Amino acid sequence: QLSIMRGLIGNSPITTPLINMHASSSRGSAYHVPVLLQPTIDNLLTDRSGTYLDCTLGGGGHSEAILDALTPFGGSLISTDRDKDAIEEAGGRLASHVLAGRSTLLRANFASLPSVLRAHFQQRGSKSARLLDGILLDLGVSSHQLDEPTRGFSYRFDGPLDMRMDQRTPLSEAAIAGGGELTAA
Repeated sequence: QLSIMRGLIGNSPITTPLINMHASSSRGSAYHVPVLLQPTIDNLLTDRSGTYLDCTLGGGGHSEAILDALTPFGGSLISTDRDKDAIEEAGGRLASHVLAGRSTLLRANFASLPSVLRAHFQQRGSKSARLLDGILLDLGVSSHQLDEPTRGFSYRFDGPLDMRMDQRTPLSEAAIAGGGELTAA
C-alpha cells in the first residue's frame, strides 16, 4: 500500500502523478491552512540537521515550514499521507525541496509506516533502521476533505456518504451503513 512520487525512492515504479509545479507555495492555501504552525516548528525541531517525519502531510503547510527551517542546516523530511489529493497538492508546494533531495513524499497509512520507512532507508543505502529526530502527527480531517462534497465528510454540502481517507479503499461508509443512496446533509 505504498505509492511514491516520481524519482523519490530509487527505481521504484511511478504510481503517483508527477509533481504539480503550479500549486501554491505560501503557508496557507485554499486546500488547507495549518494551525499552530510556529509553535509546532519550534517544539518539533531539536536538531536542524536531523531527519524528521510528517505523518499527516495534508496540504503541505507544516512540511513546508519544517523544510524551510531545516534547509540551511542540511536536515531532511519524509512526509506521508494516505490521501492522493494531499500528495498531489503538497507535491507542488514542496517541489523544490523534493527535486533537491531534501524531501520525500510517500503515500502510506499509519499501519504501514514501519515497513514503508524500512524500505525507504534501505533504498537510500542504510542497512539498519535509522532513528528519526522527530515525528509530527496532525490528526483529523483537512479543510479540503470537509469542503469537497464528493469526499463524503461534509456536513455543509449534499454528497455521497463516503468518508474514505484513501479513495483506493474499496468499501465506502455508505456500503457499511447498508448501501443505498445515503447522502450527508
